[in-house]
Amino acid sequence: MEDRYTFSRLCEILGKAPFYIANLQRSLGIYVPTSEEGYSAAYVSFMEKVVALRTFNVPTAEIVDLFSKETRILELLKFDSLSDSPTWYLDACGAPSRSDDNLLLTGYALGFPLHATAIQTNLDFGKRDDELFDGHEMGEDVSRSLEVYAKRVAKVRARIEKETPVLRNALFWGERVF
Repeated sequence: MEDRYTFSRLCEILGKAPFYIANLQRSLGIYVPTSEEGYSAAYVSFMEKVVALRTFNVPTAEIVDLFSKETRILELLKFDSLSDSPTWYLDACGAPSRSDDNLLLTGYALGFPLHATAIQTNLDFGKRDDELFDGHEMGEDVSRSLEVYAKRVAKVRARIEKETPVLRNALFWGERVF
């Protein structure tokens, strides 16, 4: 497996045109590495998830919403202070686990189920710039954010379940015709 990928290799792996991938990156507002930096395996894995969701006919706006909720949850839990990487929010992608405590797109294992009632939210792993108000002073709450996020994931899961037979039929048809 390669350590770093070029943009053209990323597009080849994803099976999509450069314009399509660039539009997804722009829509998601994610960091685009320079040609010298290249794309990490985690970045490729993240983009594979996004392309798969689009293949299941999940609208880009829903993917963007889900991604923004995930990154906000990670910020509320202070995961962003663990790394100086410009792609800190997707550096856990590709980790081989699928459980109730992993976020769908970013792959982060939260260490507790999404529906947990007790969450330790005050850990601070590093210094951040101070904000004018604390999140809790503005009504921001990680438990509430997780609840909204879990509902969004359930909606995406339902869409995938609905589209799966359609995709299977299309693949079957494609094999017969071509």
